[in-house]
Amino acid sequence: MHSNDAFYKTFPVVVLLTAVGGALLWIFASRVYGVSFLLGNATSLYMMSMLHRSSAKLVKMDAAQARRVATRNYILRYGFYALVLLLAGLLDQLDLLTTGLSLFLFKIVFYIILFWDARKERTTDG
Repeated sequence: MHSNDAFYKTFPVVVLLTAVGGALLWIFASRVYGVSFLLGNATSLYMMSMLHRSSAKLVKMDAAQARRVATRNYILRYGFYALVLLLAGLLDQLDLLTTGLSLFLFKIVFYIILFWDARKERTTDG
């Protein structure tokens, strides 16, 4: 299993978890938590999609140009994360902690899928 395959597997899982988790938080906790969870995950999905698209383009560039573009994209992504967290902290309709924690859902699911696939490969190989 390549990490690229795991990356593609992660998107539908995170979309499903976002929809279910956001709805459950909205219903059982409050609208603020549901919207914050949705915002954090939507941001994470968008930024990971952007990372994936840009990394495919970076491979085709020369090293110096790729370094500049990668640095620019890195600053843009983390600036967008900071903007979302700033808005979550300033607006009463959002919860900063829920938004911040939900930004990690994509990475957590990605690592679980990588671990699961590596474990499955190990058991089928030997």
